[in-house]
Amino acid sequence: MEREEFKKKIPQLERLYIIYSRLTHLPYVECNRDTFDDECFLYTEEEKAVEKAKALTEDKRTAVAVKVDKKDVLKTLSGFFTYGINMLVFRAEGEEYRFELTELIKRPDLSRLPKGARTAEAVPENPSLQLSMMYFLQEVRREGEKPDSEACRKMEEEMAANLQRARYFLPVQETEKDGKKAVQIMMIKLKNGTVMLPVFSDGLEFLHFNGEKKAKLILTDIEKMDKMALPDEAAGFMLNPAGVGLPLTRSYVAALAGSTGE
Repeated sequence: MEREEFKKKIPQLERLYIIYSRLTHLPYVECNRDTFDDECFLYTEEEKAVEKAKALTEDKRTAVAVKVDKKDVLKTLSGFFTYGINMLVFRAEGEEYRFELTELIKRPDLSRLPKGARTAEAVPENPSLQLSMMYFLQEVRREGEKPDSEACRKMEEEMAANLQRARYFLPVQETEKDGKKAVQIMMIKLKNGTVMLPVFSDGLEFLHFNGEKKAKLILTDIEKMDKMALPDEAAGFMLNPAGVGLPLTRSYVAALAGSTGE
């Protein structure tokens, strides 16, 4: 099938299978060594998708083939803008088709939204940060594998630079006590009992974590997070707990902010 013919068929596909990383809970991503595209992989046949996920898992890059039904394809692929993915690689009936994300999905123009319409799903993004975290954590979380120290060091440096530049969303809940309104910081407890404050790189990550529950999002950054008076029991922040789940301890935040942490 010619590329343009397959392109026309994509909106009519009853389902797609997308390879997701179990190490980041996000699409599995690879950098093409020839084109430097940041690629994710989509299949029209479940069997082939499962084979790909199995091969990655055997290489300690634990992955899974996730089925996406026709009604959810557009919404799912639109979310890829927040991950920094630019290339969609389709495998269909023994053929490979490559499409730039923008060739199939129109990037939302947030600048045209009325101020009051900017919900948690339509807020500034941090795609460079998301992408650098995905690459770094896909590598360092490989079970039983000692990562390439030099390669990981470079990936971690890039991730740290993006962490320093990014702005984040800190969720708080409005409460009322004795007739006075106040805000309460949200906290989460990890399986090991550690308590942390959730923060999010974008509104989509917040929705993945919190669903449709009401919460107010406060814009923050690393310097403000470093200066926050955290509850005594909080060990720091957890970035995108429903996604990459990157712990930002008090000392790490202080290092990123260039302070002593005192």
